[in-house]
Amino acid sequence: MAVANVRVISLGGIGSIGKNMTLIEQDDEILVIDCGLMFPDAEHPGIDIILPDMTYLYENAERVSGVVLTHGHEDHIGGLPYLLERMPMIVWGTPLTLGLLQSKLPEYNPQPGFELISVEPGESFQVGGLQVDAVAMSHSVPAGIALGIHTKEGVIVHSGDFKFDQTPTGGQLPDFHKLAEYGSQHALCLISDTTNVERPGMSPSERTVGENLDRIFRDAAGRIIVTSFASNINRMQQVFARSAECGRKVAVSGRSMERIVQTALDLGYLTIPPDTLVAIGKIEDFEPKQITVLTTGSQGEPLSALSRMARGDHRWVEIGEGDTVIFSASAIPGNESVILSTINELYKRGARVIYRPEEGVHVSGHAYQEELRLLISLVRPKFVIPIHGDYRHIYRYRELAEEMGITKDRCFLLAPGATVEFGEGMAWRGAKVPAGSVNVDGLGVGDVGDVVLQDRHILASEGILLPVLVVDANTFLPVAEPEIYSRGFVYMSEAEDLIDGIKARVKEVAAELVENGCINPELLYEKLRSQVGKYLYSLTERRPMIVPVIMPVGEKWPEPDDAAQPLEADDQESADEQPL
Repeated sequence: MAVANVRVISLGGIGSIGKNMTLIEQDDEILVIDCGLMFPDAEHPGIDIILPDMTYLYENAERVSGVVLTHGHEDHIGGLPYLLERMPMIVWGTPLTLGLLQSKLPEYNPQPGFELISVEPGESFQVGGLQVDAVAMSHSVPAGIALGIHTKEGVIVHSGDFKFDQTPTGGQLPDFHKLAEYGSQHALCLISDTTNVERPGMSPSERTVGENLDRIFRDAAGRIIVTSFASNINRMQQVFARSAECGRKVAVSGRSMERIVQTALDLGYLTIPPDTLVAIGKIEDFEPKQITVLTTGSQGEPLSALSRMARGDHRWVEIGEGDTVIFSASAIPGNESVILSTINELYKRGARVIYRPEEGVHVSGHAYQEELRLLISLVRPKFVIPIHGDYRHIYRYRELAEEMGITKDRCFLLAPGATVEFGEGMAWRGAKVPAGSVNVDGLGVGDVGDVVLQDRHILASEGILLPVLVVDANTFLPVAEPEIYSRGFVYMSEAEDLIDGIKARVKEVAAELVENGCINPELLYEKLRSQVGKYLYSLTERRPMIVPVIMPVGEKWPEPDDAAQPLEADDQESADEQPL
C-alpha cells in the first residue's frame, strides 16, 4: 500500500452547518483551517454555543504550526478564542477577519504568545513547511479567501465560503485566474463549500439587493428598521448609502452590530457618509421619515434588539403605524418558527414587514449549482471533499461532481473525525481521530453532555416529580406522611387522587424493603424511582423525571449492607427507562 504523505482531517463543518474546522497534516505538522462554532437549535436546550471537539489538537499541540482563517463569520472564527485559551497559536487571515476576531478576544483569556498575522488576497505565505496562497473570493462578508495549499502530493484547494459574484458591492472579484492556474497544475484535491448545492443556476449578485432597497426606501413614509446578519458589512454599506441618499440618519442597535460596524470603520471596509450615523438614543430628535435603524435580530433571537422592539420593551424604539421593517437575511434552518413569531408581533404593532424571498432584500453568499460546477472546471481536481453542509448537501455534491467526470471513488463523504490520506497519487480513508461537539453553557465548556441534554428534554416535555420521604435513620420506617412535589407534570390541586396514590406507593416501597431486612438508602432511592415511575406510567402513560428525596431523622445512617439484595430484573429494566 502507498505511504501517506498528506492527510486531510475533518473536525467539523460536515453533517451540519457550523463549527467549521479542517486540518491538513504533512511532515508531522498540522495546519488548521478555520475554527468555528455552531448555534444551538431546539435539540440543545439551554446551550449557548456548540464547538468542535478539539481534543486531537490538544493532544498534538506541539505539532500545530498555525491557523488560517478564510473569513470572519462566526461559524469559521467563533471557536478560535476557546482554542487560544488552551494553546498559544499563530493565526493568519485578512485584516477584516483578524479585526473581527480581535474584537472578540477581550471577553476571553488567550494564552500569552499568540500572534495574528495579516495577509491580503493574492499573497502567499508560509505556515510551517506548507506554502499557502490567499485567493480572493466573494462572499457575504468582505475579504473572504480561498486557500491554495502546496503539499508534497500537489495543491489542495480549500474554497472557503464563496460565490462567484461578478458585480460585488465590496469590489473584490473572485480570482478566476489563480483558480485556473491550479487547474493547469492538475490540483490534487478540492475541498468545496456545498451549502446551496440544491439550488439550480447562479446566485444573484449583492448588487440586486441595492436596487430593491432603493425602491423600498423611496416608498417608506416612516422609520425604516433593517435587520441583517451583523457580519454582512456589504449589506450595511448599502443601508448607509441608501439612507444618506434619502436624507435619513442611521442608528445602530445591538451589541454585535455596533462592534462590527466600529471594526469595519476602523479598518476601512465600511464608509459612512458624513453626518449620517447617530446614536440610538438620539432618534427621537428626528422625524420618523428621517430615521433608519440597523439592528440585530434577523433570526428571531429572544434577547435581540429587534425582538425587544417587537415585544414593545426596547428602550429607544417603539414600533408603530408607518414603520417599515426589512428582514435582509435568510433564516438559518431551525429558526423559522421564532422568526415568524417576531414578524407576527411586528404586524400587530402596525408595521409593514418585508421578509419574503420574492421581495429581493437578501441574496445568499454561497454558490449555486452552476458556480459549483464552474469551480470544479477551473480547479480540475483529481479528488474532491465536500464540506460546509448537512449530509444531504455533501451527498448531492457527489452527484454533481460525478456529472463533471469525477468518479464516486474520488469523492470522499466525511464525518467529523474522518480522514483522507494521500500518497503516490492515490487517496484512501485513514484512521479516525477524536471528534464531535462540545457544548458551552454559560461559563461551562464541555460539562453539559448528552445525558444532561436528555434530562433537559425530559424536564421540558414530561416535567419532574419529587417524592419526599422522612424515615427513621435506624429502623428505616417512615415517620411522617410522604410529600409529593410536581413541576411541569400535573397541577397538584387538580390531581389529588393521583397524588394520594403516589404517596401510598412510596410507603409500600419503603415498607417492603424493611420487611426484607434491607436498610440501604441507595437501594431505597432506586426502588422509589423505578416503582413510582412504573406506577405513573400505568396510570398516565407519561414518564416524568422522578427524583426521590430521602430525609433521615435520628442517628447517622447505618453503612449500606454490602449483601443487600439487588434490584429485581423488572426493577432494573424500569430504572433504565427512568432518567436520573
